[in-house]
Amino acid sequence: MSFTNKPTVALSLDQVVELVDQLSDKDKLKVAKRLRTKDRNEAVEDLINIFSKVKMSEKEVTALVEDVRAERQGAGR
Repeated sequence: MSFTNKPTVALSLDQVVELVDQLSDKDKLKVAKRLRTKDRNEAVEDLINIFSKVKMSEKEVTALVEDVRAERQGAGR
């Protein structure tokens, strides 16, 4: 028999900040990176959910891509 429940500890935001402040600079960077990655992953999931509802043909996508390319090339001059 195995248990998959992980023990949890209820901490306030102030307690978490105090704990992070005690970390080494290297470990603080790890925490920051983890938070940024989590935010990025959630943003990508949101985009996937939005765009999965958009129905465009390959022809429409190609035309849109070509329009954006032309616009960017014109702005780069």
